[in-house]
Amino acid sequence: MAAPPPLRVASLGNAWKRALPIAVSGASLAWVFTRFDLSAVADALSWRIVQVLVPALILYGAFTLVIESASILRLLSRRPPGFGAWTAARVKSASYLLAIVNYALGGAALTLLLRRRAALGLGEAVGIVLLISMTDLCVVLLLGTLGLLAHADRLAINAGLLVLAGAGFFGALVLLRMQASLGPLERIRSLAVFDALRHTPARNLWELGGLRLLFCIGFIAVAGAAFSAFEVAVGPAQLIGGVMILALVGALPIAVAGIGPGQIAAVEIFQGTATPETLLALSLVLSTGLIGLRATTGLLFAREFTREALEQTRGEKA
Repeated sequence: MAAPPPLRVASLGNAWKRALPIAVSGASLAWVFTRFDLSAVADALSWRIVQVLVPALILYGAFTLVIESASILRLLSRRPPGFGAWTAARVKSASYLLAIVNYALGGAALTLLLRRRAALGLGEAVGIVLLISMTDLCVVLLLGTLGLLAHADRLAINAGLLVLAGAGFFGALVLLRMQASLGPLERIRSLAVFDALRHTPARNLWELGGLRLLFCIGFIAVAGAAFSAFEVAVGPAQLIGGVMILALVGALPIAVAGIGPGQIAAVEIFQGTATPETLLALSLVLSTGLIGLRATTGLLFAREFTREALEQTRGEKA
Protein backbone atom coordinates (compact mmCIF):
# COMPACT_ATOMS: atom_id res chain seq x y z
CA MET A 1 0.00 0.00 0.00
CA ALA A 2 1.35 3.40 -0.97
CA ALA A 3 2.16 5.85 1.79
CA PRO A 4 -0.19 8.86 2.10
CA PRO A 5 1.13 12.06 0.50
CA PRO A 6 3.12 14.29 2.89
CA LEU A 7 0.74 17.22 2.34
CA ARG A 8 -2.22 15.07 3.31
CA VAL A 9 -0.47 13.90 6.46
CA ALA A 10 0.41 17.51 7.35
CA SER A 11 -3.17 18.68 6.76
CA LEU A 12 -4.52 15.87 8.93
CA GLY A 13 -2.07 16.84 11.66
CA ASN A 14 -3.16 20.48 11.50
CA ALA A 15 -6.82 19.48 11.57
CA TRP A 16 -6.17 17.36 14.65
CA LYS A 17 -4.42 20.25 16.40
CA ARG A 18 -7.35 22.56 15.64
CA ALA A 19 -9.95 20.02 16.74
CA LEU A 20 -8.24 18.95 19.97
CA PRO A 21 -9.00 22.11 22.03
CA ILE A 22 -12.65 21.99 20.96
CA ALA A 23 -12.87 18.31 21.85
CA VAL A 24 -11.23 18.85 25.25
CA SER A 25 -13.55 21.75 26.10
CA GLY A 26 -16.61 19.80 24.97
CA ALA A 27 -15.65 16.65 26.86
CA SER A 28 -14.78 18.60 30.01
CA LEU A 29 -18.05 20.52 29.99
CA ALA A 30 -20.01 17.32 29.36
CA TRP A 31 -18.34 15.74 32.38
CA VAL A 32 -19.03 18.82 34.51
CA PHE A 33 -22.69 19.05 33.52
CA THR A 34 -23.31 15.38 34.30
CA ARG A 35 -21.64 15.62 37.71
CA PHE A 36 -23.27 18.76 39.09
CA ASP A 37 -26.88 19.72 39.76
CA LEU A 38 -27.70 22.11 36.91
CA SER A 39 -30.81 23.43 38.66
CA ALA A 40 -28.61 24.50 41.58
CA VAL A 41 -26.21 26.13 39.12
CA ALA A 42 -29.12 28.10 37.65
CA ASP A 43 -30.34 29.07 41.14
CA ALA A 44 -26.96 30.68 41.84
CA LEU A 45 -27.58 33.25 39.08
CA SER A 46 -29.19 36.64 39.75
CA TRP A 47 -29.44 40.15 38.32
CA ARG A 48 -27.02 41.34 40.99
CA ILE A 49 -24.30 39.46 39.13
CA VAL A 50 -24.98 41.46 35.97
CA GLN A 51 -25.05 44.75 37.88
CA VAL A 52 -21.69 44.08 39.53
CA LEU A 53 -19.78 42.18 36.88
CA VAL A 54 -20.62 44.10 33.69
CA PRO A 55 -19.13 47.43 34.91
CA ALA A 56 -16.15 45.52 36.34
CA LEU A 57 -15.51 43.84 32.99
CA ILE A 58 -15.73 47.14 31.11
CA LEU A 59 -13.25 48.79 33.48
CA TYR A 60 -10.99 45.75 33.26
CA GLY A 61 -11.07 45.83 29.45
CA ALA A 62 -10.15 49.52 29.30
CA PHE A 63 -7.47 49.24 31.99
CA THR A 64 -5.75 46.21 30.49
CA LEU A 65 -5.83 47.68 26.99
CA VAL A 66 -3.87 50.68 28.27
CA ILE A 67 -1.39 48.26 29.87
CA GLU A 68 -1.05 46.23 26.66
CA SER A 69 -0.41 49.35 24.60
CA ALA A 70 2.22 50.67 27.02
CA SER A 71 3.93 47.26 27.11
CA ILE A 72 4.33 47.17 23.33
CA LEU A 73 5.67 50.72 23.20
CA ARG A 74 8.23 49.98 25.94
CA LEU A 75 9.80 47.28 23.76
CA LEU A 76 9.96 49.05 20.40
CA SER A 77 13.56 49.90 19.60
CA ARG A 78 12.34 52.52 17.13
CA ARG A 79 8.85 53.89 16.80
CA PRO A 80 7.75 54.46 13.18
CA PRO A 81 5.77 57.62 12.32
CA GLY A 82 2.14 57.30 13.31
CA PHE A 83 2.68 54.33 15.62
CA GLY A 84 1.63 55.61 19.02
CA ALA A 85 -0.36 54.37 21.99
CA TRP A 86 -3.66 54.25 20.08
CA THR A 87 -2.17 52.23 17.22
CA ALA A 88 -0.56 49.79 19.65
CA ALA A 89 -3.91 49.39 21.40
CA ARG A 90 -5.67 48.72 18.10
CA VAL A 91 -3.27 46.02 16.93
CA LYS A 92 -3.43 44.29 20.31
CA SER A 93 -7.23 44.45 20.25
CA ALA A 94 -7.37 42.92 16.78
CA SER A 95 -5.37 39.91 18.01
CA TYR A 96 -7.94 39.09 20.70
CA LEU A 97 -10.22 37.13 18.36
CA LEU A 98 -7.58 34.48 17.69
CA ALA A 99 -6.31 34.61 21.28
CA ILE A 100 -9.72 33.41 22.44
CA VAL A 101 -9.14 30.14 20.62
CA ASN A 102 -5.49 29.79 21.54
CA TYR A 103 -2.92 32.12 23.10
CA ALA A 104 -0.35 30.98 20.54
CA LEU A 105 -2.68 32.03 17.71
CA GLY A 106 -3.18 35.38 19.40
CA GLY A 107 0.58 35.80 19.65
CA ALA A 108 0.97 34.95 15.97
CA ALA A 109 -1.71 37.51 15.07
CA LEU A 110 0.01 40.20 17.14
CA THR A 111 3.34 39.34 15.51
CA LEU A 112 1.80 39.77 12.06
CA LEU A 113 0.21 43.10 12.97
CA LEU A 114 3.42 44.44 14.53
CA ARG A 115 5.32 43.58 11.36
CA ARG A 116 2.76 45.44 9.25
CA ARG A 117 2.00 48.45 11.42
CA ALA A 118 5.38 48.99 13.11
CA ALA A 119 7.52 47.85 10.14
CA LEU A 120 9.39 45.33 12.27
CA GLY A 121 11.36 42.33 11.11
CA LEU A 122 9.95 38.91 11.89
CA GLY A 123 12.54 38.19 14.58
CA GLU A 124 11.98 41.52 16.35
CA ALA A 125 8.19 41.18 16.29
CA VAL A 126 8.33 37.61 17.60
CA GLY A 127 10.82 38.71 20.25
CA ILE A 128 8.49 41.42 21.57
CA VAL A 129 5.54 39.05 21.78
CA LEU A 130 7.71 36.39 23.41
CA LEU A 131 9.16 38.79 25.98
CA ILE A 132 5.71 40.03 27.02
CA SER A 133 4.47 36.43 27.33
CA MET A 134 7.50 35.37 29.37
CA THR A 135 7.12 38.36 31.68
CA ASP A 136 3.45 37.52 32.16
CA LEU A 137 4.35 33.97 33.05
CA CYS A 138 7.00 35.05 35.56
CA VAL A 139 4.60 37.49 37.26
CA VAL A 140 1.81 34.90 37.36
CA LEU A 141 4.17 32.32 38.87
CA LEU A 142 5.41 34.84 41.44
CA LEU A 143 1.95 35.96 42.55
CA GLY A 144 0.61 32.42 42.47
CA THR A 145 3.46 31.17 44.64
CA LEU A 146 3.05 33.96 47.19
CA GLY A 147 -0.70 33.39 47.33
CA LEU A 148 -0.41 29.64 47.74
CA LEU A 149 2.31 29.86 50.39
CA ALA A 150 0.23 32.32 52.39
CA HIS A 151 -2.99 30.32 52.01
CA ALA A 152 -2.36 26.84 53.37
CA ASP A 153 0.33 24.26 54.03
CA ARG A 154 -1.53 21.67 51.96
CA LEU A 155 -0.72 23.72 48.88
CA ALA A 156 3.02 23.77 49.60
CA ILE A 157 3.79 21.17 46.93
CA ASN A 158 1.97 23.19 44.28
CA ALA A 159 3.80 26.31 45.42
CA GLY A 160 7.11 24.46 45.19
CA LEU A 161 6.39 23.51 41.60
CA LEU A 162 5.60 27.14 40.79
CA VAL A 163 8.86 28.23 42.42
CA LEU A 164 10.83 25.76 40.32
CA ALA A 165 9.10 26.87 37.13
CA GLY A 166 9.68 30.54 37.94
CA ALA A 167 13.34 29.91 38.73
CA GLY A 168 13.73 28.11 35.42
CA PHE A 169 12.33 31.01 33.41
CA PHE A 170 14.36 33.56 35.35
CA GLY A 171 17.50 31.49 34.80
CA ALA A 172 16.79 31.31 31.08
CA LEU A 173 16.47 35.10 30.94
CA VAL A 174 19.80 35.50 32.75
CA LEU A 175 21.51 33.14 30.31
CA LEU A 176 20.12 35.04 27.34
CA ARG A 177 21.39 38.40 28.64
CA MET A 178 24.79 37.41 30.04
CA GLN A 179 27.89 38.57 28.14
CA ALA A 180 29.87 35.32 28.40
CA SER A 181 29.72 32.85 25.53
CA LEU A 182 27.40 29.87 25.92
CA GLY A 183 29.52 27.65 23.70
CA PRO A 184 27.37 25.29 21.61
CA LEU A 185 24.23 27.12 22.78
CA GLU A 186 25.47 30.48 21.47
CA ARG A 187 23.87 29.85 18.07
CA ILE A 188 20.49 29.43 19.75
CA ARG A 189 20.93 32.57 21.86
CA SER A 190 21.86 34.61 18.79
CA LEU A 191 18.58 33.84 17.01
CA ALA A 192 16.63 36.96 16.03
CA VAL A 193 13.60 35.91 18.09
CA PHE A 194 15.65 36.48 21.26
CA ASP A 195 16.78 40.00 20.29
CA ALA A 196 14.19 41.70 22.51
CA LEU A 197 15.17 39.48 25.42
CA ARG A 198 18.88 40.17 24.93
CA HIS A 199 18.99 43.84 24.00
CA THR A 200 16.07 45.56 25.76
CA PRO A 201 17.52 47.97 28.36
CA ALA A 202 17.21 46.80 31.96
CA ARG A 203 15.11 49.85 32.84
CA ASN A 204 12.58 48.94 30.16
CA LEU A 205 12.46 45.38 31.46
CA TRP A 206 11.69 46.61 34.98
CA GLU A 207 9.00 48.89 33.59
CA LEU A 208 7.57 45.99 31.61
CA GLY A 209 7.54 43.86 34.75
CA GLY A 210 5.64 46.60 36.58
CA LEU A 211 3.12 46.90 33.76
CA ARG A 212 2.50 43.16 33.63
CA LEU A 213 2.12 43.13 37.42
CA LEU A 214 -0.62 45.75 37.06
CA PHE A 215 -2.18 43.60 34.34
CA CYS A 216 -2.33 40.59 36.68
CA ILE A 217 -3.70 42.74 39.50
CA GLY A 218 -6.47 43.83 37.13
CA PHE A 219 -7.30 40.19 36.40
CA ILE A 220 -7.38 39.37 40.11
CA ALA A 221 -9.63 42.39 40.70
CA VAL A 222 -12.21 41.37 38.09
CA ALA A 223 -12.20 37.84 39.50
CA GLY A 224 -12.70 39.34 42.95
CA ALA A 225 -15.66 41.28 41.58
CA ALA A 226 -17.14 37.99 40.36
CA PHE A 227 -16.80 36.47 43.84
CA SER A 228 -18.44 39.57 45.30
CA ALA A 229 -21.27 39.38 42.75
CA PHE A 230 -21.98 35.79 43.79
CA GLU A 231 -21.58 36.75 47.48
CA VAL A 232 -18.79 34.23 47.98
CA ALA A 233 -16.28 35.17 50.69
CA VAL A 234 -12.67 34.34 49.84
CA GLY A 235 -9.47 35.50 51.51
CA PRO A 236 -6.96 37.68 49.61
CA ALA A 237 -4.22 35.02 49.61
CA GLN A 238 -6.54 32.29 48.35
CA LEU A 239 -7.96 34.65 45.73
CA ILE A 240 -4.52 35.64 44.42
CA GLY A 241 -3.09 32.12 44.41
CA GLY A 242 -6.21 30.51 42.99
CA VAL A 243 -6.78 33.07 40.25
CA MET A 244 -3.17 32.85 39.11
CA ILE A 245 -3.47 29.06 38.83
CA LEU A 246 -6.64 29.55 36.78
CA ALA A 247 -4.72 31.97 34.55
CA LEU A 248 -2.13 29.26 33.91
CA VAL A 249 -4.84 26.70 33.15
CA GLY A 250 -6.52 29.12 30.76
CA ALA A 251 -3.24 29.71 28.92
CA LEU A 252 -2.70 26.02 28.20
CA PRO A 253 -3.35 25.23 24.51
CA ILE A 254 -5.49 22.20 25.37
CA ALA A 255 -8.91 23.85 25.43
CA VAL A 256 -10.71 26.83 23.92
CA ALA A 257 -10.01 29.78 26.25
CA GLY A 258 -9.59 27.28 29.09
CA ILE A 259 -13.30 26.44 28.98
CA GLY A 260 -13.91 23.09 30.66
CA PRO A 261 -10.59 22.53 32.42
CA GLY A 262 -10.92 26.02 33.91
CA GLN A 263 -14.29 25.17 35.47
CA ILE A 264 -12.96 21.93 36.93
CA ALA A 265 -9.94 23.75 38.34
CA ALA A 266 -12.05 26.57 39.82
CA VAL A 267 -14.33 24.16 41.70
CA GLU A 268 -11.31 22.28 43.04
CA ILE A 269 -9.19 25.31 43.99
CA PHE A 270 -11.94 27.24 45.78
CA GLN A 271 -13.73 24.28 47.35
CA GLY A 272 -15.12 25.09 50.77
CA THR A 273 -15.83 28.74 49.99
CA ALA A 274 -19.25 27.94 48.47
CA THR A 275 -21.22 25.02 47.08
CA PRO A 276 -19.68 23.35 44.01
CA GLU A 277 -22.65 24.47 41.92
CA THR A 278 -22.15 28.11 42.94
CA LEU A 279 -18.45 27.91 42.10
CA LEU A 280 -19.28 26.32 38.75
CA ALA A 281 -21.78 29.09 37.97
CA LEU A 282 -19.25 31.74 39.01
CA SER A 283 -16.55 30.24 36.80
CA LEU A 284 -18.85 29.90 33.80
CA VAL A 285 -20.14 33.47 34.11
CA LEU A 286 -16.65 34.95 34.53
CA SER A 287 -15.24 32.95 31.60
CA THR A 288 -18.20 33.88 29.40
CA GLY A 289 -17.85 37.54 30.34
CA LEU A 290 -14.13 37.61 29.57
CA ILE A 291 -14.63 35.82 26.25
CA GLY A 292 -17.44 38.22 25.33
CA LEU A 293 -15.26 41.20 26.22
CA ARG A 294 -12.33 39.98 24.12
CA ALA A 295 -14.55 38.96 21.21
CA THR A 296 -16.29 42.34 21.14
CA THR A 297 -12.99 44.21 21.30
CA GLY A 298 -11.49 41.99 18.61
CA LEU A 299 -14.45 42.50 16.27
CA LEU A 300 -14.33 46.28 16.74
CA PHE A 301 -10.71 46.37 15.55
CA ALA A 302 -10.67 43.40 13.15
CA ARG A 303 -10.11 45.80 10.23
CA GLU A 304 -6.53 46.24 11.42
CA PHE A 305 -5.75 43.03 9.53
CA THR A 306 -6.78 44.68 6.24
CA ARG A 307 -5.97 48.33 6.99
CA GLU A 308 -2.99 48.51 4.62
CA ALA A 309 -4.97 47.02 1.74
CA LEU A 310 -7.86 49.42 2.35
CA GLU A 311 -5.54 52.43 2.49
CA GLN A 312 -3.83 51.34 -0.73
CA THR A 313 -7.20 50.95 -2.47
CA ARG A 314 -8.32 54.40 -1.36
CA GLY A 315 -5.04 55.87 -2.60
CA GLU A 316 -5.50 54.29 -6.03
CA LYS A 317 -9.07 55.63 -6.27
CA ALA A 318 -7.90 59.11 -5.37
